[in-house]
Amino acid sequence: MRRLVDALSVSSLACCTLALAVPGLAGCDRADEPVSVAPSPTASGSGASARDLRAVAAASPSAAVAAQMLPVASRDPDWGLDPNDPARDYVGRYLRATRRYGAQTPCVVVRPSTFADGKSTVETRNDASGTCGAPDELRDRFFVKVATDRMSLDASLHQPPLQKWPDGSDPEGPAAKVSDGQDLRAWKASLGTTIRALQLVPLRIQLYGRGTFPVVSLAGWHGPVMRDMTPAQLATPAKALCLANDGEPMGFFAGLDRSTLLRITCPGSATFEKL
Repeated sequence: MRRLVDALSVSSLACCTLALAVPGLAGCDRADEPVSVAPSPTASGSGASARDLRAVAAASPSAAVAAQMLPVASRDPDWGLDPNDPARDYVGRYLRATRRYGAQTPCVVVRPSTFADGKSTVETRNDASGTCGAPDELRDRFFVKVATDRMSLDASLHQPPLQKWPDGSDPEGPAAKVSDGQDLRAWKASLGTTIRALQLVPLRIQLYGRGTFPVVSLAGWHGPVMRDMTPAQLATPAKALCLANDGEPMGFFAGLDRSTLLRITCPGSATFEKL
């Protein structure tokens, strides 16, 4: 875990960002599939630990008191896979992120998963219209272990090998370290523009879910996105953010609080979630 980088005075704490490294995938809920996830070798907690606070206390007692008042997350952000069928959602996000089927990606159907022998099987087929080729023709058969974040292909179909995830990791191997960007000029222009149009100030972006789930740290909640808003009140900004992020989900932290995640689920819903 990246430590609290400086011993901060109480007066300066409000204008600084708590820089803590966080890992990627957390477990997914499914009755017939294990939900625990093997710890990543680069993983670390997102909340301020007792050891962190002792280190700060040794340098600055006043900063330690302030740090103890911060909300502490009990887990890291996960990428919010569909709890009804996480394996199907997992494959769908991979296909969209890697554009495995190129221009035909939108017309390939990801079928519901089946579970047996410790893994889920997910098939992809052409849609019924024939837009992608022969109607209902089998494209790929994926073997997925959501709990351990691994995926492979049915080699008997002799299909092209799997491409790497956006974070550069092999689907059959561990996820890469969570990307942590603070050069906001490198962001996708439409997403950054939309965030600022909502009167929000982005400070940092981290890419969870093998690079598919952006979590943006903001200076604070503001304007049309406030902590006390209901999902109905947040629907309009959520739709705008989904549009700017190509219909893919995302999350937001604000200020020093990394225990409260605003989760945006596309096409346009938003809820505050305690971690």
